[in-house]
Amino acid sequence: MRKKLLPVLAIFVVIMFLGQPYDSRAETEVQKIEKEIRKIQQQMNKAAQEKKQAEQNVRQLSAQKAATKEDIVRLMNEIAKAGEELVATQAKIDAAEERLMRTTKELEAAEEQRESRDELLQKRIRMIYMNGAVSYLDVLLSSTSFDDFLTRFNAMKLIMQQDKSVLEQSKQYEAFVAEKKAQVEAELGEVRNLYAEMATRKANLELKERQKEVLIAQLNEKIEETEEISEEAEKALMEFGQKYSELLEKKKKIRNYYTGGKLGLPLKREYRLSSPFGYRIHPVTGKRKLHTGIDMAVPEGTPVYAAESGVVIVAQTWSGYGNTIVINHGNGLWTLYGHLKPGGILVEKGQTVKRGEKIGLVGKTGTATGYHLHFEVRKNGNPVDPAPYLK
Repeated sequence: MRKKLLPVLAIFVVIMFLGQPYDSRAETEVQKIEKEIRKIQQQMNKAAQEKKQAEQNVRQLSAQKAATKEDIVRLMNEIAKAGEELVATQAKIDAAEERLMRTTKELEAAEEQRESRDELLQKRIRMIYMNGAVSYLDVLLSSTSFDDFLTRFNAMKLIMQQDKSVLEQSKQYEAFVAEKKAQVEAELGEVRNLYAEMATRKANLELKERQKEVLIAQLNEKIEETEEISEEAEKALMEFGQKYSELLEKKKKIRNYYTGGKLGLPLKREYRLSSPFGYRIHPVTGKRKLHTGIDMAVPEGTPVYAAESGVVIVAQTWSGYGNTIVINHGNGLWTLYGHLKPGGILVEKGQTVKRGEKIGLVGKTGTATGYHLHFEVRKNGNPVDPAPYLK
């Protein structure tokens, strides 16, 4: 009996020794896959963070661009106003120059009149000087009669009054015109100084406006660069998601749940299709780009259901998508559920879900203008129109 047991024990021992390396190899392979999965998850998280940061930067740059455009509009209005003020001031300068020209002519005429009257007085003085003894008294005494005397006396008196009046009027008028000219020159100087200040202000405004235009161009360039970073990060996320799915398949956790046909609706209540699949003007960025899914507008907190059975490969905040779930249904088919509310992700990464199972709640996280479910269908990682897949 003992001899018969020995061969059996020997065979059992051999099996034990052979079995241990096999189990060890299997365990090592699983560990390697799990390690690779963790690495992929870290890369996905990093890519998601980079995309989130890039989109935040785009929003900040876009806000700065909008503010700069408002500054440009304000500056253009100020430049237009300054231009109008310059035109009005130039009109004042023209009017003042015209008044100065008239006043100058008046002063020249006054000076000519004074010189003429001065010349007349000087002639009269020269005559008196040249006649020597002849005086006003001689003229009076040489009168032939009393009437002649009165006539000569009145004439002499009138001449003396005129001489005195001419001297006073000439001085007063010349002083008046000179004062008037000085006032006009002072006014003209002030208006010209005002014009120079306004012209300088207008030039400074135009310089600021040009600087703002340069800033707009720089912001546009930065926005384009940042959007490229965001798009590259999104592409990387999809690539990581594909690798993650392949690794899960290696662990036999994913089978081909989807074998063709229609998908189930992700909502079990009426909704409004607020944006279909296809190219559109983005409601936030204002740029024309592909809308990679359909937007189904419903109230906040509306339950979201899995369109098909599969394994959750994304259950996290995913940049512009906000809180997002991505399910791999096998055969290269994924579905994506975006903009879920805070706390609205009800499944975990790696979890197997069934068709029609409640997985999330509608919100407007990420880049969204209102409450809706952003639903995508992706074939081999590429977005396709969900409409043909839905009932």
